[in-house]
Amino acid sequence: MADEFYAKPPFTLNEGEKIVTSIKPIWKGYFLRYSLGHMIFAAIIGIWIGVYALRFGVGWFAAVFLGLFAAITLLSVAMAKISYGKFTVWLTDHRVVSAKGTIGYNIESMPLENIVDVVVSRGILDRILGLSSVMPVPMGGMVMYGRRSGLSTVGFIPALHPDDALKIQKELFDLRNLRKKDLKE
Repeated sequence: MADEFYAKPPFTLNEGEKIVTSIKPIWKGYFLRYSLGHMIFAAIIGIWIGVYALRFGVGWFAAVFLGLFAAITLLSVAMAKISYGKFTVWLTDHRVVSAKGTIGYNIESMPLENIVDVVVSRGILDRILGLSSVMPVPMGGMVMYGRRSGLSTVGFIPALHPDDALKIQKELFDLRNLRKKDLKE
């Protein structure tokens, strides 16, 4: 745990609350999900402008955009690495707690009893990369076409192995059911 951003969880446990597990995405998948779109966009714009620059005889302009693409790629890699280090989701026997950020970090939590569904998503990018994402849906929230939309992204975990995503989904349902049972007693 010495190489992790959080030496200890950055939140206070409630009385009687215990951490069940902590979850981090797969680095390679997280990096690709985080950076691939930026790099593709930069490449398309760079190529498009580079072709027109060469067509009109301003080759230096193409070199500037090639440099810009390299800078965007390096910045994207650096930001992905920094945000990956800060991205963790903890499952406790009372709630789901998420930490994420790039420059600073943000901690959010959602009580287990408020979870009405746990969606496992495999969008096009996930399928290409062999990944899955997990999204607990809170009461009053919704998920449309496998995308996050609604009131909360607490507990959203991208870039998981598909088998791990199903295990996390089951674990969240089990923890939620146990919590609801404890609250009734």
